[in-house]
Amino acid sequence: MAMYVYEGIDEMGRRQKGCIAACDRIEAAAKLRDRLLTVISLHRESWVKRLWYRHFGQGSDRFRLAFCRQMHIMLRAGLPVLEAVRIFAGDLDTAHKKSMERLLQYLVDGYSLSESMGLLGKEFSPTMIVMVQGGELSGNLPEVFGKMYQIFRKRQEIMQKLELAMAYPCLLCIIGAALVIFLLCQVLPVFAEVFSGFGAELPGTTRLLLALSEHLGVCAVLMIAVALLFFLLRQAGSRFSWLGLKLGRLAFLLPVWGRLKLRSEQAAFLSVLAMMAHSGIRLHQGIGIVRNMSRNAYWQFSCDSMSVQLEQGYSLGVCMEKSRLFPAMVLSMIRAGEQSGELAGMLEGAGDVCQGEAELLLERINVLAEPLIMLLLGGVAGFIVLSTVLPILDLMCVM
Repeated sequence: MAMYVYEGIDEMGRRQKGCIAACDRIEAAAKLRDRLLTVISLHRESWVKRLWYRHFGQGSDRFRLAFCRQMHIMLRAGLPVLEAVRIFAGDLDTAHKKSMERLLQYLVDGYSLSESMGLLGKEFSPTMIVMVQGGELSGNLPEVFGKMYQIFRKRQEIMQKLELAMAYPCLLCIIGAALVIFLLCQVLPVFAEVFSGFGAELPGTTRLLLALSEHLGVCAVLMIAVALLFFLLRQAGSRFSWLGLKLGRLAFLLPVWGRLKLRSEQAAFLSVLAMMAHSGIRLHQGIGIVRNMSRNAYWQFSCDSMSVQLEQGYSLGVCMEKSRLFPAMVLSMIRAGEQSGELAGMLEGAGDVCQGEAELLLERINVLAEPLIMLLLGGVAGFIVLSTVLPILDLMCVM
């Protein structure tokens, strides 16, 4: 599913701009017509803007997390929705204030909160919009915001822990690579020239490192080419569905990262689906919405398949089992929830189980990554030092 940037005129003659998520341009235009917008322009968002908004833009996870937290606190205190949004907008910086001012204007014009959030485009995810709509219909909007805050906070904590866990090993790799390049390009050639002046024959390990230093530029070009190929594959995967499915499936099969990614997807899926079940949203509709939380094409395809099977009369446990994306413990909990009539509670409990496994796996990665990288760097540095010392020993034996 891609993001499309639109510009149109609403039924009151006002010009509207924003973004909308859709599988293709035809679906995007249909969704805009459902909002009673006359489309002036509609085009797919560029990948540069998509990367920028994903990490720094107005629709960032930090912004959504703060919005859910503040709305939960203020609505639970009894403030009206309009006043709560106005207070939240007053505490924002310039980048986010403009979006909140538009949201306030929509509320003043008579739109509901969910409708106003949908008109803003990508500042709020489709999952948030539907959950707010369910909270408005059921009358438990403060609880919905509180639950969304808990889910998004857990998801953000996992990502932050992963970033912190990988920061130090990545720093070690960068420093180690810089040191190795320095030794190969500056130190080893000098030693080789001195030894060749004495007529001593260099050991095989030293000759190997010298050949590597001579072709270091070629190796750098190959590494850049591999990185560029990986980037182009990701971009092509978002445009060609068959390639996206292959790459998405491959991502879950990776040794450590794939398992962590799968557990994170499972935790988010189950937790949000439980929240939707508590709000009275039907399961097949909820799965169709939850799929948008993931950027993995294979996971989205599996969610679409489960939604279709639910409409055909299959139980949720059977649909999840057919997807082959959930562990046996989770499937047992879902079946027990369906039999006891406590499916929402079991979904929430299963989400907590997957969340705990993801955090445990992340801690193991954090514990094991640093010594393994230190061992690898030590081995490389030791090999270079040994290749430098061996010619000195051979020269001493000759003399």
